[in-house]
Amino acid sequence: MRPHRLVLLGSVLTLASLGGCKRDGAPKPPASPVAAPAPMMAPAAPAAPATPMASGTVIETMDAANYTYVRVKTSSGEIWAATGQFKVAVGDKVSVPLEMPMENFHSNTLNRTFPIIYFASHIERQGAPGTK
Repeated sequence: MRPHRLVLLGSVLTLASLGGCKRDGAPKPPASPVAAPAPMMAPAAPAAPATPMASGTVIETMDAANYTYVRVKTSSGEIWAATGQFKVAVGDKVSVPLEMPMENFHSNTLNRTFPIIYFASHIERQGAPGTK
């Protein structure tokens, strides 16, 4: 290290040690305001995977206990889904989010067991914007 840097370093260390000493009981404010370090940004959360959807034609529907049940014929087969009651008729085209599948679900109200049924947050009638 160069001699003038050693002198500077020694001076800084001396001043730092003297700054901690108190002559009176009152704390001294810093000579200049020190900016707080900027908060670190949390890493972005990975995007949630899109919920798979099924679309098709309603071939059976029934209401029971505040739910509407629909059997939908899709391009890959038939599915059962249920959501809060909404107006739908046989022949309507719907889109169903395939969320909350339940196997061997027994409805006491309908006295029927469904091998698999999707309890969806909503079922959208195609061509009817804003409806469930």
